[in-house]
Formats: sequence, structure tokens, C-alpha cells
Amino acid sequence: MRAADGKLAWSKDTARDFGVVPNFFGVGSTPVVEGDLLIAMVGGSPANSPDIMTGETKGNGSGIVAFDKRTGDVKYRLSDELASYSSPIVATINGRRCGLAFTRDALLGFDPAAGKVEFRHPWRARSVTTVNICNPVVAGDLVLVSEAYGVGSSVIRVKPGGVEPVWEDGRKRDRLLMAYWNTPIHVDGYLYGSNGMGGDADLRCIDLAKGKLMWSAPELRQCSLTWVDGHFIALSEEGTLRLIKVNPERCDVVSQAVLKGKDASALIESPARAAPVLSHGLLYVRGTNRLVCVEVIPP
Repeated sequence: MRAADGKLAWSKDTARDFGVVPNFFGVGSTPVVEGDLLIAMVGGSPANSPDIMTGETKGNGSGIVAFDKRTGDVKYRLSDELASYSSPIVATINGRRCGLAFTRDALLGFDPAAGKVEFRHPWRARSVTTVNICNPVVAGDLVLVSEAYGVGSSVIRVKPGGVEPVWEDGRKRDRLLMAYWNTPIHVDGYLYGSNGMGGDADLRCIDLAKGKLMWSAPELRQCSLTWVDGHFIALSEEGTLRLIKVNPERCDVVSQAVLKGKDASALIESPARAAPVLSHGLLYVRGTNRLVCVEVIPP
């Protein structure tokens, strides 16, 4: 779509053009713009491929597809990886641009301009129903990937010519962080994010480089975070809003509220899984069936 007038510039039916076999919950990933390219995780398969639930679905070289952002022409495609619900990102690591895509089975590193795979770091629980959702988190030359279906997190260091492991969850240690649908946020060497699912979830702070748990707040359960002015705006899955000060020593809740309408009923209903958006003093909060705008600038 054109930003100026909202008119359609071009469109592509990626499911049809690349033979996408729907994943366990369908297909969902946001593209990223890098220069003149629109880079998307497509994850196509050959014609007449088996259902994803068979565990036998293969790729056809369209794991990542780069389009000309103005025309929609395909500029390159790479990898046999199948798609996840994570979104590809592009970051500057060691002085050069690096594309990162947390696919169905692995973290893929690639040159976003040339369209060449640079490394592959396998990371996924083995059950066919598991999904990778969170985006990769980059802090300097460290990259974290995390999932909530039993494997947990892995941190690698990106180096010229490859990667090296820093720490990872697994059978030999407790799961330090099992991020589900909200990508954790890195601030000054520490990572803040929800761990686990549903009633067993908790908000956590971990030392990213050391792989050390700093604190856990089980009373907050599953929530999404927005980082602004040294604080997190946290929206819990059941609809409670909290303002939390960024603090690696403890969970420092400044205030909390349940948004209510004129009849005193809650405006945000469960499940509330979209991170709040703050713009020009207006806070946009979304629940299962409603979008609410709240003015947060004092008179």
C-alpha cells in the first residue's frame, strides 16, 4: 500500500506462488524492509507436499524471499526452511548488516543484500505441534532465540565466518527463559520477558551474557511489554495494565490499572496479547474484541 494515499501498489499470493503448506496455527510472519528490499519469511514447499502434521513437509528453496519493495518483483530466494510465526529482522553486527530469521526449525543468518546463507543454528522442540514465535533478540554480537514448548532459550555469538554458543537451555539445566508470543526486550545487558504459558507463566529478568536469572514475578503471569522512558508498559493477558520501572534487581511495579467503561465493565478482555503502542501521549491497547485509546499526558 502507498502511505500517501492508501492505494494498492502491488500484491503477491505467496501461498499460491511458492506452495506454502500451513503450519500448526496457519502462517504468520511480518516482513522487514531493508534498503530497496522487502524481505519475507515464506517457507514454500513442492507441489502436493504432505500436511505439516505428518512431519515430512520439505522446503523448495523459498524459506526467505526478497521482493523489490516498489514493484513486488522477486530479487532472491534462499533456504529450504519452513516458516514460523517469528518475523525476520536485520541488524548491524560486527560492522555489517546481518539478516536473522527464526524459522520453524532454526535460526538462519544471511546476507540481506546478496541473499546468501551465512549460518544455521538449529533450535526447536521436536514435537510436530511446536511453534517458534518470538523474534531474534540482538545485543551487540549476541543473538537470543527462545520458544515455550520445552526447549527454552539459546544465545549465540555471531563471529566473522560463523557463530559460537554462549549458553543454552536444555536437558542439562533448568529452562531460564521460555518466551511464548511476546519478544523479550534487551536493556543494558539484561533481558526482560514473559516465561512459559498461561497460569504457569511469570515475568523474568535475566543477565543475557551470563545466562543468569535476576528475578521472577509469577504474579504477573503472561504479559507483553513496551519499553519507554526507562519503564515498561506491561499488558497482562487478562487485561491489566502496569507501569514497571526497568530494574535488574527486582520487579519494580510503579502502578497498575484495569481500563473500564462508563458502566464500570472492563474494556480490555482476555486474551490481550498485542503489546501496547504509545504515540504522542496516546496509549493504544488491544484486547480480544476492542481497541482502546488512552490519553496518558497529564493536564
